[in-house]
Amino acid sequence: MSKESRKLKVVVIGAGSSVFGPPNLFDLINNVPTGELQLTLVDTDEKNLQMSTKTGKKIAKTLDKNVEVEGYKDRKNALPDSDFVLIAAEEDRIERWKLDWQIPREFEIDQTLGENRGPAGLSHTLRTVPLVLDMCKDVEELSPDAFVLVLTNPEDRVAYAINKYTDLDVAGYCDGLWDFKDRYVGELMDVPAVDLYIEAAGINHAVWIKDIKNKRTGKDLYPELVERAREKDWQPLGLHLYETYGFWPHENDEHYGEYISYACNYIKCDGYDFEGHQMRSQKWRKRQTEFIKGNYEKEEFIKDVKEFSWHIYGESPPSDIVKGLFFRTPQYLPNANIPNKRSIPNLPEDMIVEIPATATPGGIKGTKVAKFPDALTTFLQKEGTIQKISAEAAAEGSYDKAKKALILDDSVDSPKQAEKLLERFLEVHQDYLPRF
Repeated sequence: MSKESRKLKVVVIGAGSSVFGPPNLFDLINNVPTGELQLTLVDTDEKNLQMSTKTGKKIAKTLDKNVEVEGYKDRKNALPDSDFVLIAAEEDRIERWKLDWQIPREFEIDQTLGENRGPAGLSHTLRTVPLVLDMCKDVEELSPDAFVLVLTNPEDRVAYAINKYTDLDVAGYCDGLWDFKDRYVGELMDVPAVDLYIEAAGINHAVWIKDIKNKRTGKDLYPELVERAREKDWQPLGLHLYETYGFWPHENDEHYGEYISYACNYIKCDGYDFEGHQMRSQKWRKRQTEFIKGNYEKEEFIKDVKEFSWHIYGESPPSDIVKGLFFRTPQYLPNANIPNKRSIPNLPEDMIVEIPATATPGGIKGTKVAKFPDALTTFLQKEGTIQKISAEAAAEGSYDKAKKALILDDSVDSPKQAEKLLERFLEVHQDYLPRF
C-alpha cells in the first residue's frame, strides 16, 4: 500500500462508542504524522456523533495537530476516497448482550461472559456479522482499496465473513494480549507490562502463550508464572488448561472460559459487569461534555484520555497499523486476527487466527509459529470449524448452518436443544437479524 500526496483519510465507524471512541480519537490525532490526517467519524446516533466530532476537533486544537475532523450519520457520505476504515460498531450492544446471557440459562446452560462463544456467541455473531458486512460492502463499492480494521466482536467471526464475502484487505485487532500483560500477569509477576515479551498464537480470546520473558533481563518467566498461579490460586481455569494442553491461554478465565463448556466448575460464572460498563460509559460522556464546554481543564482531559488510550491499547495502538501500512515504517504487532495462511501448522488456510504480525506497506503479514501439540491443534481445528459455520450462517441467513454451529457446541446437549435455543434467539432478536 502506498500513500498519495493528499492527506490520509481515516474513517471511524462507531465513533460514538464510549469504550473505543475517546482512545481512538486521541491515538489517531496524536500519533499519525502531523498534517497527514483527515479523520472522518461516523455514527448513527446524532448526539454521540456530535460529541465525538467536537471532542476530536478540540483534542486536535489542544495538541496543536493539523487534523481535519468531520462527522457523518450516513456512512455512504463518509466513505468515498477513504484509505483506512476502523469499525467499532454494534446495535444496542449492552441490552442485546444481557439477553444473550439470560437465554441459555433458561436451558440450564451457564456461560462465563456470554459474548463471543457458546450459544450466546452464536447469537452475537448472527447480529454483528450482517451489520459489519453491510458496512464493508459499502467500503468495497466506494473505496475498494481501503484497509479495514475490525474491533467489533466476535472479532474473528466478523473478520472471517469479510474475508469470505468481500475482496477487501481486513484484519481484526484485539486488546486482549495487552490487557493480560497490564492487568493480569504483570501484576501476578510484579513486572511492568512494558517489560513483558509474550509470544502467543491461537484464536481470538483463546490465544495460547508460547513464550513469556522479561524483555530487560531475558529471563524465561513461564515456570514462575505457573508456580505463582498455583500458590495464589490465580486463574484456576487457566492453570487447568495449562496442565491439560501444556500452554497457558490469555486474557483471563472469563474470556477463554467461553470456549470451555465446564468452565463454571472452576470459576464463578457471574457474567459481564453491565452496571459497571454503564457507569464507565456515563463517566466518559460527562468528561467529553465538560471538555467541549470548556469546564474541564484541557491538559487534564488530554492526560485522562491518554491514560485511557494506554489502558486500552498499550504499546500497539491502531495508529501503529496506519503507520505501517501507509508511511513505510513497518510496525510489529503482538497480535492480529488474520487468515492463517499456514502461520499455525495443521489449521485451515482461511481460518482467522490471532498471531504476531507486522504491518507493512504490502499489508499485514503474519508470523509463522511452531506447531502446537495434537490435542491443542484439535481444539483449535474444531473452533475454526464453528467460526466458519457461524459466520456463514450469519452472512447467509442460514437456519441450518446456525443450528449446526450449536450442535457442534459442547455446552449444547442435543440437536433438539440446539433447535429450541436457536428459535428463542431468533424470536428475541428478530429486529436485529435482517438475514433471517
